[in-house]
Amino acid sequence: MSKKYPINELILKEMKRHGMRPPDLARRLGLSVSTTYYLLSRNTIQVDRLRQICRILNTNFFQILADQMNMDNDSEAFKDEEKEALKAENETLKSVIRMLGGK
Repeated sequence: MSKKYPINELILKEMKRHGMRPPDLARRLGLSVSTTYYLLSRNTIQVDRLRQICRILNTNFFQILADQMNMDNDSEAFKDEEKEALKAENETLKSVIRMLGGK
């Protein structure tokens, strides 16, 4: 399973891949450099701001986040299936014990 990253870390990784520094992003967003550093220090972001960053970096962070959520859901589904299998196995063992004269 791939590692999950907070949105600010995803943005910073993509900026690095593009050779973009926070002052460059600030200029493209029309924000001050200090505001941009603050934005990049937080692990939450407004949807409209993220949409702007997606366009600037040509990266669909919404899809990346959705993929992370699906991995979580798949993992939970697997746990549920595993629990059901264990319950069925438990019932089978109880039946065998009863057949052998146990309680």
